[in-house]
Amino acid sequence: MGDPAFLIIIVVGLGALLFMNWRMRRKQQDQLSFRDHLEEGQEVQTIGGLIGTVVDVDGDVVTLETSPGNEVRFIKAALAKLRDADEPADDDELDDVEGAQAAEDVETAAGADDASGSSDDPTRPSGFDTRNELDDIRRDDRI
Repeated sequence: MGDPAFLIIIVVGLGALLFMNWRMRRKQQDQLSFRDHLEEGQEVQTIGGLIGTVVDVDGDVVTLETSPGNEVRFIKAALAKLRDADEPADDDELDDVEGAQAAEDVETAAGADDASGSSDDPTRPSGFDTRNELDDIRRDDRI
């Protein structure tokens, strides 16, 4: 217990824990202050990804206009972040969906050539390479 290396390790570890805890509290305080200082006309994003313009703030309830004439009410805790006016919308999700759809189209086109009814197994629908693949899909549907 009197070993100085052991004490140094303990002190450094506690210091790192305190530093991480301080940073997390700071982040939470910044998040809470953003919600407390909302003004009409600011563009915000909810935790669900909905983007809207603040129309009214009434205590803990915020009314957002998502499209012209469409107003939705949220509690302040549901707001994730304040968006800048020049910040582009997140198109990453759209790109991922389009990429997955394009890959699926390519697989379907390739599968149509391979599985054109030349299968000897009458229980295997066309488009599946193996029986296990179909069993996996059926098992997932039961969950």
